[in-house]
Amino acid sequence: MNFPHILHSEAAVGWGGQEIRVFQETQLLLEKGCRVDIVCRKNSPLAKRCESLSDPGFHYFSRAMDKAFNPSALAGVYRLLKKLKPDIVHTHSSIDSWQFSIAARLLGIPVVRSRHVSLPIRDFFPNNWLYSKAPDHIITSGEAISDLVRRVKGVRPENVSSVSAGVDLKRFDFHLSGGCVRQELGLQAGQPLIGKVGVIRGWKGHDHFLEAIPLIQKQIPNARFVMAGDGPGFDEIKRKTESRGLGAVATMLGHREDVPEIMAACEVLVLASTSGEGTPQVIPQAFAMKTPMVASRIGSTESLLGDGERGILVAPGKADEIAEGVCRLIAQPGLAEELAAKAYQYCLRELTAEKMILDTLQVYNKVLDSRSALP
Repeated sequence: MNFPHILHSEAAVGWGGQEIRVFQETQLLLEKGCRVDIVCRKNSPLAKRCESLSDPGFHYFSRAMDKAFNPSALAGVYRLLKKLKPDIVHTHSSIDSWQFSIAARLLGIPVVRSRHVSLPIRDFFPNNWLYSKAPDHIITSGEAISDLVRRVKGVRPENVSSVSAGVDLKRFDFHLSGGCVRQELGLQAGQPLIGKVGVIRGWKGHDHFLEAIPLIQKQIPNARFVMAGDGPGFDEIKRKTESRGLGAVATMLGHREDVPEIMAACEVLVLASTSGEGTPQVIPQAFAMKTPMVASRIGSTESLLGDGERGILVAPGKADEIAEGVCRLIAQPGLAEELAAKAYQYCLRELTAEKMILDTLQVYNKVLDSRSALP
């Protein structure tokens, strides 16, 4: 297997699963001996992470990337790629995919496009060019997204691969204690804690999580709840938490780096998304921590949870089903342990960071080999 020079482009300004994966893949590629460049927005969370990454094989560059069609920006991208001469350009969001795909095509550099979310794709020109003509290969973060991409006019099914997000088992170690988090929250021994971890935005389902809290309290009066994560919807969810009188039992932690310890502190983790998900980072992370999950049937969650063999699946937007699933796991610790054990074994087989990066490198090498075979 070759270890090529990869340039990642990412125009997103948040810090969620997509941006975390770009940075994680960069670190793993560097460990394998690749050269890696990242081009991202100035002052973005990803840019700040890049500033802290010290490796002789790594460089990052910041650009505005505020408009897809900007002649000046496109010229700047062209000059940058011409200077860096990467073996592959790997794009991640819409704006950077337009700019970097066009420039890479002009320079004859292969393009790999990632599709991280299961939102509908506008299948008309010129948008479908980003999937049918611009990339040599498309990587998705789940089979549900691959199915969406393959339905775009002009996309060759063999040029689409699903590579699930992978978890670092050295960091997400189920032997870790959640004691410090429970102490921070003032929990008593044996008091159930139900958690939600992730970026706070509309389709992540925090509204439905809040709606489920009173329903859970009816059956488990001493239950406590925690939400870890930041995002554009943070202030709105905080207001709703307070206005519904839930502030005493539901704590919003904001952005946290101690996610493994938070998961270790929880009896159950909830994924309440209503759309958009591919392989949410929280699922392999929870699997690795042996924390039982209740998750909505969206994107690839159904296959990840083995149609209920590795966690409890609920309909999107159904707070009553979320509550029922949470209460069932807490009332039946044997079931919770069984589901978590199966999820952990599946994680070891299919959802490790090592498998993710080896599968990604396989795609890169396939693209380079197909280019070299051209007459």
